[in-house]
Amino acid sequence: MSGRTGMRKGDSLREAKIRYFMCGLAVAIVGLGMYSYYVRELLASLALFSLGFVFLALIGLGVFLVWWASAQVGIWARPASRNMMAFSRRMISAYAKS
Repeated sequence: MSGRTGMRKGDSLREAKIRYFMCGLAVAIVGLGMYSYYVRELLASLALFSLGFVFLALIGLGVFLVWWASAQVGIWARPASRNMMAFSRRMISAYAKS
C-alpha cells in the first residue's frame, strides 16, 4: 500500500487517475470562476435566492405546524366541549325548574 497516492490494494490505476483529474478540474473551474465578475454575481444571486426560498419554506412549515396544532386541539377539545355543553344544559334546566 502506498501512502503517497492514497490508493488501496486492489484499486485500479485508472480509478485513481480519474479521481485526481476530477479534483483538479473542479479546483480549476472554481478558481477561474472566482476571477470572473459574472460568476461572482451569479453565485451571489444563488445565495440570496437560496436564503429567500429557505425563509419561505420555514414560513410554510410554520403555517403548516400551526394548522396541524389547531386541528389536534380541536380533536382533543371535542369530548370536553360536549361534556361542558351537557353540563351547562343540565344547569340551565335545573335553574329553569327552580
